[in-house]
Amino acid sequence: MFRVKKSFILLVLILFPLSIFFGQSNYSSSQILQSLKKLNVLGSVLYIAAHPDDENTAVLSYMSQGKLVRTAYLSLTRGDGGQNLIGKEKGDLLGVIRTQELLSARRIDGAEQFFTRAIDFGYSKTPDETLDLWNKELILGDVVKAIRQFRPDIILTRFSKTQGGHGHHLSSAILAEEAFYAAADPTRFPEQLEELEPWQPKRVLWNTWSPSSKAAAIDIGEYNPIIGKSFSEISAASRSMHKSQGFGVSPSRGTQLNHFDLMAGDSLNNNLFEGIDQTWSRVPNSSDIENSVNEIIKKFEPQHPHKIVKDLVGLYNKLEKLDDGYWVNLKKKEIKQIIKMCSGLWLESIVWEPAIAPGESIDVRSMIVNRSSIPIEIEKVYSTYSSGDTILNQTLDQNIPLNIKQESSIPADADYTQPYWLKEEHNGKVFTVSNPNNIGLAENGEVIKSKFYLNIFNTSFEYEVPAKHRWTDPVKGEQFRPFVIRPELSLSIEQPTYVFAKGKSHDVNVNVKTNTKNAIGRIYLSLPNGWHSEPAEYNFNLEEKNDQANFAFKISTNNKTESGTAKLIAEMNGKTFSDQIIEIDYSHIPVQTVLQPAKTKLVKLDIEFEPKRIGYIMGSGDDIPLSLAQLGYEIDLLSDDDLDNEDLSIYDVIICGIRAFNTREQLGRQQKRLIDFVEQGGTWIVQHNTRFGTQVEQIGPFPFSTRGRDRIADETAPLQILMPDHQVFNSPNKITDKDFEGWVQERGLYFAESWGGKLYPLLAGNDTGEPSKLGGLLYANYGKGVFIFTAYSWFRQLPAGVPGTYRLFVNLISAKGKQ
Repeated sequence: MFRVKKSFILLVLILFPLSIFFGQSNYSSSQILQSLKKLNVLGSVLYIAAHPDDENTAVLSYMSQGKLVRTAYLSLTRGDGGQNLIGKEKGDLLGVIRTQELLSARRIDGAEQFFTRAIDFGYSKTPDETLDLWNKELILGDVVKAIRQFRPDIILTRFSKTQGGHGHHLSSAILAEEAFYAAADPTRFPEQLEELEPWQPKRVLWNTWSPSSKAAAIDIGEYNPIIGKSFSEISAASRSMHKSQGFGVSPSRGTQLNHFDLMAGDSLNNNLFEGIDQTWSRVPNSSDIENSVNEIIKKFEPQHPHKIVKDLVGLYNKLEKLDDGYWVNLKKKEIKQIIKMCSGLWLESIVWEPAIAPGESIDVRSMIVNRSSIPIEIEKVYSTYSSGDTILNQTLDQNIPLNIKQESSIPADADYTQPYWLKEEHNGKVFTVSNPNNIGLAENGEVIKSKFYLNIFNTSFEYEVPAKHRWTDPVKGEQFRPFVIRPELSLSIEQPTYVFAKGKSHDVNVNVKTNTKNAIGRIYLSLPNGWHSEPAEYNFNLEEKNDQANFAFKISTNNKTESGTAKLIAEMNGKTFSDQIIEIDYSHIPVQTVLQPAKTKLVKLDIEFEPKRIGYIMGSGDDIPLSLAQLGYEIDLLSDDDLDNEDLSIYDVIICGIRAFNTREQLGRQQKRLIDFVEQGGTWIVQHNTRFGTQVEQIGPFPFSTRGRDRIADETAPLQILMPDHQVFNSPNKITDKDFEGWVQERGLYFAESWGGKLYPLLAGNDTGEPSKLGGLLYANYGKGVFIFTAYSWFRQLPAGVPGTYRLFVNLISAKGKQ
């Protein structure tokens, strides 16, 4: 039995929305001035590291908004292997969240964002292991492609080849240096040269925390009066977008030096851009461009920005006559944007539904407003999938909206919206991306775009606007979300894993939801050999869009059945459906739509367990309570009110979820009652916490330190039972080496580094080449009860259905104190 206590309120992280960046931005005169100044800066910086949140947002802010150079961050991974402080999404879904958190950060610090195909497969202690699992040559090619596309003058790294503490981190520096040379070599990755050219950056610099005597320095605490903030203040807002990792920070103010040591390329004194021409001299026949920009800046009036639009158009036409492709094209795009900013031009493309299915149509309502006195003619508008252009050829009246409605008919064979890196199955180490044009991109392009064709001072301009769904929230006001194409049906299974102990059967609850009208079909479970479903199938008849129906299949097994995967299948109108539509909705990122197969793991367990009543203190979110409830335990999720006022003696065992002491602010105070619970004969199991946000100096009745990052990263690393006769390894299940087989991602993390009192270790293990680690499972008798600290990753193993971890965790629950 699994239930929520009457007073339990799920921990919700309230995220204040930055809703404007989901729609169209408004621009101030200070932003226009910054953009004008940037027209005369022809330089670029590429920052390279391993994960989302590895980037130095202060340096990105300084480069982008201080030095005004084109700036980007290349994250080798999307952070798929991390943990999630704001929800239950893990793996691929967490990678989607962290991708969008990076993009939210970039909207603040002004940099661009790129990725490779590498997957964050979990903690790795050596670059050799990392590069082997990633396929070094493949990911090196992705880094080379990013360099050839972006053409950075300098490359910055967050880590060095020897300092970084993590195999992924060290690998990012190794790949950055090798790519520095390979990008300039036409014999390396020659297939890229059909569209790109070799490129040689000037140097690679390590953004070091242990500078040498020759290190160059910049002051990232410098104040920018045009922006009204220091770069460290901008950085704090940017870094605080990494909310799933709990990386919100307060800004620091005043001088802050960052140092950079040379890794490869040309030497330098104290100027990162030494020897690099960042002027229009880089472009042939452009001698008068810089002066033209300076004259425009002189003419710029903050209260009347429209007065320089004619000059900007003239500058645009000058660039049209130049041959250089890279910088000329970039600066033309910048000028187009500045023209839009100076004229107060408002362009929008709105759909009144967030999603439709292939074969359906939707109205796209576009609007344009010229909020200046300059003459702007709109020639035509086109929206993706519409039947053709809407020809207008009319001059826009000042500040009078012009509305255009077009119907977009989604083709019956249109692809469903899905992050491009998740469209194909992957091996857990690198993503499979068949379309080479997608490699490196941060995200998909929009499904529908509206193109506005304008004539401004006898020059044609094309502006493209993504179609978004807009609605009004009674509290937050105007809101936006991306428009998507989704399947006609969404299927889901209530739990990702079902465990079957000793012939136990389960009701597997499923759901079918329609995204179209008159959905009539059948639904069934495709089961592994030997498993039985009662009934074999159900018929469904859903009349209206968004209607849904729930069904329960009684699943049973027999003596010969082996563990396997059950897939939920629906058939309708000659089509087969097998995916769940998952919406990831947090207020600091746009709503994300992801398709995942509707499937569940069926695990047959050879296990004994004793009925217990368990109180579970949820931390940052895990599925352990669901996993234990399937065995037959009676589980209550405990709120702060329960911990303060409930009679805890009704429980046999109380378990703290992962990061409970990081996320439950009252738990440090409440643990006195928990220690009393143990003293009176209860069992208290505490799972790992991180060094960030721990609320107390000591957890439990005896001291132990968990402020390090010690772990066993190899999920196959041998584990040694230190006390074979201990009850934890014998009752109610006999634990053997077989129970340590089949673990996923890691053995454990955030092990205790030291301990005292009556605590003693029960298991030992280590990654190859490291000393034995004892701090993953500590045990102590206290009073009449038992206190256990465990840093083994039960939160990954139990939901994944790893049989041995169920057997061992059940033994922990059954641990009895000295009576």
